[in-house]
Amino acid sequence: MQDDFDNNTEDSPSRRRNHAQMKRESAELVEVGRELIQLPREQLDKLALPDQIAEAVRLGRTIGAHGALKRQIKYIGKLLRQIDSEPIRNALENMRSDSAEATRLQHQIEKWRDRLIAEGDEAINALIGEYPGADRQLLRKLARDAREEREQAKPPRRARQLFQELRQLLAETAEPD
Repeated sequence: MQDDFDNNTEDSPSRRRNHAQMKRESAELVEVGRELIQLPREQLDKLALPDQIAEAVRLGRTIGAHGALKRQIKYIGKLLRQIDSEPIRNALENMRSDSAEATRLQHQIEKWRDRLIAEGDEAINALIGEYPGADRQLLRKLARDAREEREQAKPPRRARQLFQELRQLLAETAEPD
């Protein structure tokens, strides 16, 4: 009986550990609430949030005062503690990874565009080696025209067209069959 009493005292290691774990989880949910408020509307609409949380997030997006916003984010964290927040966390993680993949693709397209403009046929051959479905003649023409635009300090119309062509090419090859 004495052992049961000792395990429940405030100084017991397991109780301190549980308290620390609860605080960490609470802080994580507050961060999830902050992230929900900062999401663009179209991404927020994709999440299947319970009505009360969705309303709290909508309200939080309208608050301008720093202190009030901080309280609203904590309130959203409190609401998230009352439900199983794992599906929301997973959806946010998927959104982050999709965003990271889109950024990676964007950088890859920019590198190819810059390389095609700078190196010409050598870079086009390398691109064709990686992406055999590419239109060599169109890429060659766009790269040459973009190089001329750059040299003449004209607006980069052809460079934009080259970028669009590369985006279409890389997006087609990146899609799963």
